[in-house]
Amino acid sequence: MTRVLLILLMVIVVGAHVAMWTSTMPRELALKLTLINAAGWAVILIPAWAVGKWAAAHAPPRSAQDDDPPR
Repeated sequence: MTRVLLILLMVIVVGAHVAMWTSTMPRELALKLTLINAAGWAVILIPAWAVGKWAAAHAPPRSAQDDDPPR
């Protein structure tokens, strides 16, 4: 479900940028807003991704019993 929501968010963001670039907005303003948006997403997503990778590398190994539902 998380993957679907992430893909939906990406589609919305890309669609908004396409709409902005095809509008009558001045190109310089569209470029500035696109760069601000890209920097904002990078500041949020890159550290979150890196922490997830770090946590996965430092997590104890999972066994097959971890996947069984509790009784």
